[in-house]
Amino acid sequence: MNPELNARQKEILGFLAQTIRERGFPPTFREIAEHCGFRSTQAVSRHLETLEKMGLIHRESGARSIRLAACLQEESGRTRPVRMIPLVGEVAAGRPIPAFEEIEDRLPVPEEWLPAHERSFFLKVRGDSMAEGIQAGDLVLVDPGVRVHRAEVVVAMIEDEATVKRFYPEADRVILRSDNPAYADIVVSRDFRVVGRVCALIRKYR
Repeated sequence: MNPELNARQKEILGFLAQTIRERGFPPTFREIAEHCGFRSTQAVSRHLETLEKMGLIHRESGARSIRLAACLQEESGRTRPVRMIPLVGEVAAGRPIPAFEEIEDRLPVPEEWLPAHERSFFLKVRGDSMAEGIQAGDLVLVDPGVRVHRAEVVVAMIEDEATVKRFYPEADRVILRSDNPAYADIVVSRDFRVVGRVCALIRKYR
């Protein structure tokens, strides 16, 4: 390992190599922060920039991926192409909530899950209106670059609030419908737009 590395940089590089070896793709910024005891992901970003300048990792701006340098890949095993997708806030599965704005973390996703463009993002779901299909706490992967079809699950903006529902367009209005029958339909005709289609989710079992 490069003798110019300080202890913290060695720790991060070692954690990257171990995670890639064990699961085939790199850890999230938050996982690195938790492993190293950082209070924020900004410190992680600074250290990764330094490691990149040293030539020990590569971060492709288009794919937002982290790859080890060739000399380190041999030690860590084969890597899977991934993109680091931003987690940008919460979305309601129930009543709409104020719109998401800030990037909270970046999560690795295999490239085969994703479209060619780079605009996909994650939202954390709050509420139970989508029943068993999408549960509170799930992270939904939103694709804003596709045409949305009838009955697909979408993230929609109503004025400046966001919700996740099934999409039923009609001649002069749109019905946003929950999978949970306890929730009434939301009917909109103006101040409304579809942000994107929900194309995948991540669920953590406790």
